[in-house]
Amino acid sequence: MVTSAAGTTTGSYYASTDFSRRLDEMQTALGQGPSISAAAQGEAILVPDLDEPWARRTWPVFVESALAGDLRGVFAFPVGTGAAVLGTLTIHRPAPSPLKEVELAYGLASAGVALDLMLHPSPTGTDATWINGTDLGAHQVEVHQAAGMVSLQLGVTVDEAYSRLRAHAFRHDMTLADVAVEVVRRWLRFTPDPQPD
Repeated sequence: MVTSAAGTTTGSYYASTDFSRRLDEMQTALGQGPSISAAAQGEAILVPDLDEPWARRTWPVFVESALAGDLRGVFAFPVGTGAAVLGTLTIHRPAPSPLKEVELAYGLASAGVALDLMLHPSPTGTDATWINGTDLGAHQVEVHQAAGMVSLQLGVTVDEAYSRLRAHAFRHDMTLADVAVEVVRRWLRFTPDPQPD
């Protein structure tokens, strides 16, 4: 899975499986997880076992959701360096185990390839697709559109709008992409919180 990062928001560029896509959407909706930490810190986050106490303390809600979905190992590599981190490349495992030395090397090298692909897209003009056949990143466009609409509906910053979208997704056990679709299609409208008397 390759995830882009822009400020406090993230979105998938590519996921090898539906499970990978759901994992990314879970982290995006919750605003926490190894991929988000790797992008924010600009360093690889290697978690051989999410059931470890330190992982539970670091990403409490994400870990509970991930373990319930039979995910145990997560390895997130920053795509880029320093202030120029564009996102992360994330590998996951259903069983707890550390990466071997050669696997770590492949992960780091693959993050470099992902950076090159993000900076130099295919000149053919053809769009890559998800493994499930949908346009690559199409759902992320709707997330950004939804954030803009919610920002206007509530009179808040775009970052706050993303937070509201994530909270709604979590509260209603939805993906962020599904909430965005409802907002963009005007099936869901956010209203300002009532002012106290």
